[in-house]
Amino acid sequence: MTHLKRRGGFTLVECLVATVILGIGVVGVAGMFASATLSERKAAHMAQAREIAEKTLEEVRAGGYGVFSQPSGVVSIPTPDLPHSTGELAWQPYPDSSSDQGLKLVSLNLSWSWAGSTSGEYRVATLAAEQTTW
Repeated sequence: MTHLKRRGGFTLVECLVATVILGIGVVGVAGMFASATLSERKAAHMAQAREIAEKTLEEVRAGGYGVFSQPSGVVSIPTPDLPHSTGELAWQPYPDSSSDQGLKLVSLNLSWSWAGSTSGEYRVATLAAEQTTW
């Protein structure tokens, strides 16, 4: 009876199991990269929206209460840096439409979409006061 000498190495089953485990790890890492890319893009869009909002509100503050030609209204604002986006600047008397206390509630709404169904929104509000002389 001849005894086969066992050679060093791996069996086919061991190689298949190792390949499956390695494949699961690679798929997990690839998923993390995709998620990180999406998160980075979302953060970049939020930063662009914040910059647009800051610029728009600074223009309102610089123009003062006089920029509002009507008691209340809504205007579109340009949003060139955001993909598929819209921007609206709205104002109304504060605290309600019947009061004339020299205050306007100014709100800015920016919304955008990218990568199919993924979307984002940035909203900010402030008060604008009519300057009075004492």
